[in-house]
Amino acid sequence: MTSETPIRHDKSYSLNEKVEFLKRPEVYPFATHVDALETHMSWVFLTDQYVYKLKKPVYYDFLDFRTLEARYDYCMEEVRINQPLAGDTYVGIVALKMHQGVMQLNGKGEPIDWLVKMKRLPEEHMLHNAIKEGNVHNELMRQAAAMLADFYIKSPPIGMASQQYRKNILRDIEQIGKELLKGEFKLQEFLITTITTVLVEFLTKQAELFDQRIADGRLIEAHGDLRPEHICLAPNLVIIDRIEFNKDLRIMDVAEELSFLALECEMLGSTTIGQLFLSVYKEKSLDEIPDILISFYKAKRAFLRGKLSIHHLLEKRYRSDEQKWRSRCNNYLLAANAYCQQLQKSLTYD
Repeated sequence: MTSETPIRHDKSYSLNEKVEFLKRPEVYPFATHVDALETHMSWVFLTDQYVYKLKKPVYYDFLDFRTLEARYDYCMEEVRINQPLAGDTYVGIVALKMHQGVMQLNGKGEPIDWLVKMKRLPEEHMLHNAIKEGNVHNELMRQAAAMLADFYIKSPPIGMASQQYRKNILRDIEQIGKELLKGEFKLQEFLITTITTVLVEFLTKQAELFDQRIADGRLIEAHGDLRPEHICLAPNLVIIDRIEFNKDLRIMDVAEELSFLALECEMLGSTTIGQLFLSVYKEKSLDEIPDILISFYKAKRAFLRGKLSIHHLLEKRYRSDEQKWRSRCNNYLLAANAYCQQLQKSLTYD
């Protein structure tokens, strides 16, 4: 069997041609099958032992993968920044090449794209699956929480004026609300307006809470997208998929990142796992995060996740599952509103 396939002889190779080639098991050493998964930003190819990620040549406000050079740089960056939490899971990058009109993975020829190569992790040990199946190993969970806490503690604080930090949060909240209110989504205007109003009011009236977080050095370069599906509870604990394409999205309060993880666990049906991660971090760092700040960050992140969910309807390939994305959006908005009710009570008593 060969890992080569004829292809046209000009210099332009479409994403579709690359994907069709990479779906073939014979492209990869010792692979018997390939599962191909498409995301907003990548195509992911899962073989028996390894995972290969091909970045799409896409452009959004927060990333630009349109050039070969950019995709190479971000592949390298993805491997680099994931090493502290993922160990040797990220093997490196491999070139998709063209030689004498033949496409091949590595080998001779001119690189026409780049892929991140990772070890394949056992799906049953990923935290989101463990939660769904009800087989979370508590000791491994505590070890994962301790590993994450150590990563936070060792991370140097990011210098930023507290006023700028609050301004950034305000901008994000207002942009999310504006997006969700677009007529094409047909969402509950009163609910969205209420969430926006409460978040802005809390941010304004409790400014000292956020200022103190900056003063205490709690703003760091974090994971950026800490969801249960990125935590592997196999004996070799790893956390993967740290955001590589925009450093600004990794810069956040530790409390926000842990609140986001707790929120995502709650959405899967577990109210205790996120609390464990928070408790272990507090114990190791002596960072007494106010409960009301955790509620704020959960509301903010649920608001954002609502927007990201409904935005799937802007892409044709997701519209056949419209009800799924509407339901997910509404669930996040209801969660955000529930936490906003807690914020409102705190503002009333103050």
